[in-house]
Amino acid sequence: MLGNLEFVDLYGEKGSFWHQTFLYCEPLTQRSEQHEWKIHPHRHQHITQIFVLTEGGVDVQFDDEHHRITAPALLYIPDGVMHGFDWQSHSQGTVLSVASPMLRQVEQNIGESVETLAGAFVLAVKDIYLSPLQAICGAIQQEANASSLHQGSMLQALLQQLLILMHRMQPARTEEGSLSKPERKLRQFQHLIRLHFTTQHKVAWYAGQIGVSQAHLNQICQQYFRSNALALIHNVLISEAKRYLIFSDTAVADIAERLGFNEPGYFNKFFKRHTELSPAAYRRQSQG
Repeated sequence: MLGNLEFVDLYGEKGSFWHQTFLYCEPLTQRSEQHEWKIHPHRHQHITQIFVLTEGGVDVQFDDEHHRITAPALLYIPDGVMHGFDWQSHSQGTVLSVASPMLRQVEQNIGESVETLAGAFVLAVKDIYLSPLQAICGAIQQEANASSLHQGSMLQALLQQLLILMHRMQPARTEEGSLSKPERKLRQFQHLIRLHFTTQHKVAWYAGQIGVSQAHLNQICQQYFRSNALALIHNVLISEAKRYLIFSDTAVADIAERLGFNEPGYFNKFFKRHTELSPAAYRRQSQG
């Protein structure tokens, strides 16, 4: 259990990298073997990770969800998502860690984001995509370990190829074509929630930031998620509260303060209204 639920850069390391331009690539075995193939739950701030699993398998935890995955597969884990791994020994693959600001820039270049509201996701890799994925990961690793002219631009170009390949691996999304204007507004809203949910902004503030009326923002949310905008904000708050309760021993009053609640009593009522359990009861149940 993490005492204060601290963010780390890479597993076992803290405070080592510049988060605006950082891109790091390593073999899966490099860190997993060192920790006897078990990586305890942790999370990263401003770093998104992409795992390309080519051999073996893993039991993976994303927040409070567990999945069993066999190769070949791709795992996408955005910043802030709690994750842990229990790898099959001698699994093979590549781990790409990229600064989220750098990832956003590359996403803008191709005009589409790979993020989903659920955060982390897994893609099965068909044979047709396996060799191209390995080739791109190998090129990224070679470039990242070199000191070449225009290295940053080359790494962004290679990352762009990887993201395009990931989109092609999702045929249902590819058939939809480019995002509609409401979908783009929804993505902007989701991104702003992740940045500002602890500030307790009202829906009208978010609507103003993305250039729509509060009523229109609610209409978009109802269309795609059958929930209003406030419910989406509250879902993120509840998810973050659950992370603290499950993975840390932080006092409930301190969790309330970190999430922007002035009164612990109000946080308790808010949490119970959404989960039917008090924070203390939820912690006991999740750890029992």
